[in-house]
Amino acid sequence: MKRILGLYANYHVPPVSYATVRDYCDSYDNLTDLAKSSLDLKDVQRPWMVKAIVGNVPRGGKLLEIGAGEPIVAAILADLGYNVTVVDPYDGSGNGPVEYEAFKDRFPQLQMLRGQFVEDMADLSPRSYDCIYSISVLEHIPIPQTPQLCAALRKFLVPKTGRTIHAIDHVLKGAGDLHHVERLYLLADLLGFSKKELKNTLDAMHGDVETYFLSAEGHNRWRGSLQYDQFPMRRVVSLQINIQV
Repeated sequence: MKRILGLYANYHVPPVSYATVRDYCDSYDNLTDLAKSSLDLKDVQRPWMVKAIVGNVPRGGKLLEIGAGEPIVAAILADLGYNVTVVDPYDGSGNGPVEYEAFKDRFPQLQMLRGQFVEDMADLSPRSYDCIYSISVLEHIPIPQTPQLCAALRKFLVPKTGRTIHAIDHVLKGAGDLHHVERLYLLADLLGFSKKELKNTLDAMHGDVETYFLSAEGHNRWRGSLQYDQFPMRRVVSLQINIQV
């Protein structure tokens, strides 16, 4: 674990970025178990999140992961010396897990809360978290509910220095792409990051040979039992934000 802290202590994460093959290969070399566990975007997102937090949040800081699912990343961060709480309904919604009690037993180093992340969540202390983060969660929030989510982020982050970091599944091209773009620009409005930087990032992804895309194998697994014509291939990337709010 000390090796991870040393490798990524100065890991640079701009306010808006995207996952790259170069970064994935680095993760495969140094965070191997995280980089080959899912066969989908989480293989690049989970190790990226570890590196982003190590490089941007002082060790010992209070972290909150929303929509944690199986809290693999949270457990690694706790082992690295962070104080980590996770929030998830653990009710199977969005194809998520239901093994709340099993995860509590398996990850005793975490504080685990069962429920939706909302402003009136009584078990969380306002203005107390140094970083609130998520992995493959924000794209599942209905657009009309996004303002409430961002209000909750602001409520529970430490004022001025609190940081929010997210890896977001984004449809760059194909079914649903306009809807995904709409969500990102709304997040820019609500969280205060640059729309120009967002546009430049989206444009860059199209032509960059380094852009990490969801593979055909990953898409096939995502398709599940649906016929291909009901769920055709789309170009999916990980859009990443790292901002103070």
